[in-house]
Amino acid sequence: MTSAIKYLCVLFLLFSLIGCVAHGRYNWCSYDTKMYKHYKNPAEKEEFVQALKEILDDAEPEGKVPPGIYAEYGFVMYEQGNNQQAVLYFQKEANKWPESRAFMAKLIAITNNRAKNQKENIQLPIGPEVDAVKNVPNPSMEVSK
Repeated sequence: MTSAIKYLCVLFLLFSLIGCVAHGRYNWCSYDTKMYKHYKNPAEKEEFVQALKEILDDAEPEGKVPPGIYAEYGFVMYEQGNNQQAVLYFQKEANKWPESRAFMAKLIAITNNRAKNQKENIQLPIGPEVDAVKNVPNPSMEVSK
């Protein structure tokens, strides 16, 4: 009986691995290699951004965008200050992968908050009595009566 259980466990493991290696489900386009190159040499960020865009361009028409790729590209847009594109790709990730909705909603809120603050910061006067980081009066600059 013990050998039968071992045999079934090994068989289950093999079928699980075969399912993970299936090539027809998503179009990864060597994402792992591109990510590795990016982490190894972060100065070449533009190449990584272009690689992500190529993955999206190849996978979107077939509907085979892998999980996390929309979010990854959205985060790159966020880092570049392109808030509208960031929100768009975060929403695409949430729509494609429902299990990511809570996290994507937080990223969307953070992005929208940053965009709102950037608009407000342009109009705010920054003088010695205002802390530029927090937009609150600086306690060290209090006026004595």
